[in-house]
Amino acid sequence: MEGFLAGLHGSPFHGPSVEFKEYRDYRPGDDPRHLDWRLFARSDRLCIRRFEQETNLRGYLLLDTSASMAYRGSRARESKLECARTVALALGWALLRQNDAVGVLAQGPPDPRPRLDGRPPLREPRLLKPSQKPHQVGALVRVLSDLEAVGGSLLPDLLARAFAAAARRSLLVVVSDFLEPTPALEHAFERARFEGHECLCLQVLDADELDFPFTGAQVFEDPETGERRRFVGEEARAPYQARLERFLREWRDLWNRLQVRHVLIRTDEEPAAALARGLSTRR
Repeated sequence: MEGFLAGLHGSPFHGPSVEFKEYRDYRPGDDPRHLDWRLFARSDRLCIRRFEQETNLRGYLLLDTSASMAYRGSRARESKLECARTVALALGWALLRQNDAVGVLAQGPPDPRPRLDGRPPLREPRLLKPSQKPHQVGALVRVLSDLEAVGGSLLPDLLARAFAAAARRSLLVVVSDFLEPTPALEHAFERARFEGHECLCLQVLDADELDFPFTGAQVFEDPETGERRRFVGEEARAPYQARLERFLREWRDLWNRLQVRHVLIRTDEEPAAALARGLSTRR
């Protein structure tokens, strides 16, 4: 991390700290106060003790507000967007407690005025700049509470805006159902890794989307395109789950290749338990 304040995260720079890093041969111009005289007495070498600086982190909470996030199945505790708000606020609060700066980036509702070129309506971004001040929690609550799930695919544009807003290496927490083709986002995650950002992907899915409990004749509607299809639940379950598994495997392969941490959160489970499982191995 490249923050300016003292914190809990390793920095690419070196300076006075309690965390010893390595020895380096003394060069003219080095501060003699950093010489290790005990090592000189043992080896007759002048060496400088180097320490790892600890600094604060800048985090951006990126929330997907496409129409599919409004879905709530019969067994869900809350909708996917409400679950996303909960986990985003929990992570934001945790970051602030350890003196890190955290902000929010999401897409607002679409402009009601039609565009002359026939393209989808514009959506103004909702940006809360990262801050580590105590009142930032209240600002997070206000911004997250105002988000609405409407419109089509947003993630490629959302990540592009995040790269423009993040002036230095940051933590990008992407909260979405990721129900869109992986090639559309592969370049964005590759760019994030190239620019030194750390990504954490929280995939929020409803239990109905994972288990497909529907029976009998059903009409399914895509909330983002309005397309409708009729299926018999028992006949569609096996091919649906096979296609879903292939789709999720493509995402897992991409995240593993780019070393992006991924946490799957079901809306019928306690989100705290899913976060604990996903973050327990993160240093």
